[in-house]
Amino acid sequence: MSDADQELFWQIRHFIFSTIVERERPPTTGETAFALKLDREFVQSAYQWLNDKHALFLDPGTLNVRMAHPFSALPTGYRVHTSGHTYYANCAWDSFGILAALRQDGVIEATRIGGQDTITIEVSDDHVKGHDEVIHFLLPFAQWYDDLVFT
Repeated sequence: MSDADQELFWQIRHFIFSTIVERERPPTTGETAFALKLDREFVQSAYQWLNDKHALFLDPGTLNVRMAHPFSALPTGYRVHTSGHTYYANCAWDSFGILAALRQDGVIEATRIGGQDTITIEVSDDHVKGHDEVIHFLLPFAQWYDDLVFT
């Protein structure tokens, strides 16, 4: 692969993230190819390459973006509200990551384990307001990619 192709792959990644921020969902390979005026097969290879590099995570056996960290393309128990948008996060950690990546204040709604209740966490001026909640990770970071959907 040429350096120019690799650079274009990273530009495609930027487009994917920009689309998520704007539309609250990732673009399809067809939408990306159309918007960037690129060959669809080239874009498909870019999505796969980005997945292989852990720059995004595709649904197994497809070219559908499931995760573009910290964003989730699928509904989860972690919703982040900011600037008139609602984004899904992959986990509690990613909820804070969305606000940090966007450099915005917001409100996180997180469903507790067991799904019985939801906590609401306000983040303002880079601080969590009025909570003493604890986030527990079941696996150490080194094992997250063993089964990223479970993690």
